[in-house]
Amino acid sequence: MTLPTGNGNGNGYDLDARAFVDRIEQVLNNTDGIEVLQRDGMELEVRTPDADMRLNVQTFYTFYLQHPLQVESIIHTLVKTLLGFQPDRSPSSYAALCKRIYPMLKPIALLAEVHERQLPLILYRPFLADLMITYVIDEADSVAFINEEHQAKWEVAEHNIHDQALDNLRQRTLNATDYTTVGTGAQRLFIFSSQDGYDATRILLPDVLDQWRTQLPGRMVIGIPNRDFLIAFSDLDRMTLTSMARQIQLDSIQRSYGLTDQLFTLMNGEIRVYELE
Repeated sequence: MTLPTGNGNGNGYDLDARAFVDRIEQVLNNTDGIEVLQRDGMELEVRTPDADMRLNVQTFYTFYLQHPLQVESIIHTLVKTLLGFQPDRSPSSYAALCKRIYPMLKPIALLAEVHERQLPLILYRPFLADLMITYVIDEADSVAFINEEHQAKWEVAEHNIHDQALDNLRQRTLNATDYTTVGTGAQRLFIFSSQDGYDATRILLPDVLDQWRTQLPGRMVIGIPNRDFLIAFSDLDRMTLTSMARQIQLDSIQRSYGLTDQLFTLMNGEIRVYELE
């Protein structure tokens, strides 16, 4: 693999942070078996033959600043590392993996991409608003989607995987995930934004969200504009409702890992679509 020559500065390459990530993204997209799905600053979401993973290239950029003449070697090392990544997720070891299985909301359009790439069909169940519940094996810096081949080899029913994933998410949320609350009364906001990849998916825990509902007047409205954000608020204050709905719509388009601008509510212990009148 040969990188295009950069601008010289007497010390070799002269790349600022943005240009450095541009170079990495270009090389990764031209490498068989690797695809950059999304980019947010110094973080890339990358698909490899083994897993989807979140890659922060800040360390590589820091090393590049110290050794600018080694830019090709640095990026080659990064690519080699990605291609050699082998997460511990053997389909035959469900018992060892089950505590690391989590649900993850994804746009249902992902199924078309899976079909086009001729990959095994991922295990999923439909949710609401053109979203689906997928199941992933959580790794330190990535997730691996569970597909029908895993399920067949494990000989585990889909509903058991679903229940296990929800239990794991519930325990993770109750034991290790804090939420933020601001404001009072009808202007109060409850927010999950832990950046662990499962914030929006916590909408699947109505028993957890019900603790917020009892503290809000009117009906509780929930927004999940992107993977790393869940917000809940009251519909009693019309100005707050309108403002939040507009911001959720913008964030679903502008933020990384967008999901939906649809609003939801909690009724009788179930998540339902909320229609803004």
